[in-house]
Amino acid sequence: MRRIGSTLATLAAAGVLALAVPGSAFGANGFLAIDGVHHDNPRGCFEITHLSTVLNFTDTPAFVHNVPGCADGPIQIIPPGLAVQVPGTHSIFMG
Repeated sequence: MRRIGSTLATLAAAGVLALAVPGSAFGANGFLAIDGVHHDNPRGCFEITHLSTVLNFTDTPAFVHNVPGCADGPIQIIPPGLAVQVPGTHSIFMG
C-alpha cells in the first residue's frame, strides 16, 4: 500500500511541475523584430503606426491585419524566417 501512495505522490508532483513550467505552446519561440526592436517569444497584438520592416524569426507565422488592434481577419501572413515591409496603421498578431 505504501508503494502505491509513493507512486501516486510522484505522479502528482510530475503533473504539477508540467503545469508550472511555461511552455512554448502559449507563444512563439524566437523573436519578432519591428524596425529593429526585438520582442522575445512574442505573443499577442503589436501595433504598426508607420511603414515598418518586420522580421519574423520565430517558429510560428505572424498575421498582419490592416487595422489597429488585430481586428478583422488577417490580410497577410509572414512565415517564420521572413522579413516584410508593413504599411502604417496595421497590426501584427502572434499566437
